[in-house]
Amino acid sequence: MKLLDRYIAVSVIKAILLTLLGLTLLAFVLTFIEQVEDVGKGDYGLLDALVVGLSTTPRFVYEAFPVSALIGSLLGLGALASHGELVAMRAAGQSLRHVLWAVMRGGVALLVLVVLIGDVIAPSAEQYGQRLRLEKQHEQVTFSSRNGFWAKDGSAIVNIKRVTADDRLSDIAIFRFGEDARLEQVTRAGRGHYADNKWILQQVRQSTLSEEAIVVQKIQRLDWESVVSPAMLSVAVVKPFMLPVWQLHDYIQVMKANKQDATGYEVAFWTKLATPMATVVMLILSVPFVMGNLRSVSAGQRVFTGALLGTIFYLVGRAFSFLVVVYELPPVLVALFPLAIGIAVFSYFLHRERTLHRSG
Repeated sequence: MKLLDRYIAVSVIKAILLTLLGLTLLAFVLTFIEQVEDVGKGDYGLLDALVVGLSTTPRFVYEAFPVSALIGSLLGLGALASHGELVAMRAAGQSLRHVLWAVMRGGVALLVLVVLIGDVIAPSAEQYGQRLRLEKQHEQVTFSSRNGFWAKDGSAIVNIKRVTADDRLSDIAIFRFGEDARLEQVTRAGRGHYADNKWILQQVRQSTLSEEAIVVQKIQRLDWESVVSPAMLSVAVVKPFMLPVWQLHDYIQVMKANKQDATGYEVAFWTKLATPMATVVMLILSVPFVMGNLRSVSAGQRVFTGALLGTIFYLVGRAFSFLVVVYELPPVLVALFPLAIGIAVFSYFLHRERTLHRSG
């Protein structure tokens, strides 16, 4: 049985990889075409557009994997069914449980790799692509490090420790230099937000340096017009759903401590936790579609129906995440609602297939 389990797992892995490759190539082509429209802005060239398009690929691999797992496993099992191999396996004593276990082994092995890509490679790759596009199009030099986001703004150097996805800043420092490259003024602000084409800084402490003295004044609000724009700061912001689970947890705790709305990050956190479980549900869903009563419908019809169901499952999950934000529902529902639907659908088909099998 181990040999048959391995054979099924390898067939499913190959089909999933081919499906994921096809979807990823399609996404890359669409992204590249979108980037080509910006070629010619500043120093942004065709090669830069290609690099930026490639930088988004790891993210799409992660996002598309649950649907790819379902479609790929359906294709892999469907191919075995169309050649009569599944019938022979069942005749040899291979139970539905063994087939399901073999499918799970192949799918989960790929899932571990995809999670690593989504949590480790994707954020860094996309940040690099965003930074390259910004520097080439706007000819602005920026830098992100452990100490935050750095940029040159005329005669000043700007450092922003934290940037959230809704363009809110915290721990801002502006170092302004004179013509002789001597530091003349240091402005520090606790937080800031963008409105009316300028930054509104709050909790400001401004120090003016001269040879005679250092003058410090506290300002409740300061309007700051700068070349640093929300678009530029996008290189310092990884979208919430692209952060690793542990960083999402840290962001949520910090934002709650500062009495900021962390709903977007909480939704991303639960979505991250739900993605592996959703993949497992989709792998499970593939088995009753192919292993059921093959006399009722063709294997091709089952593959098409299963792929359609998986796509709907994915879209419902994404749409529900927006509903959670709009109606301020508990973010944990992002994980529980799609999974509940998947389990209910699987239970229904499993019950129907068992009924048909007994009646047959």
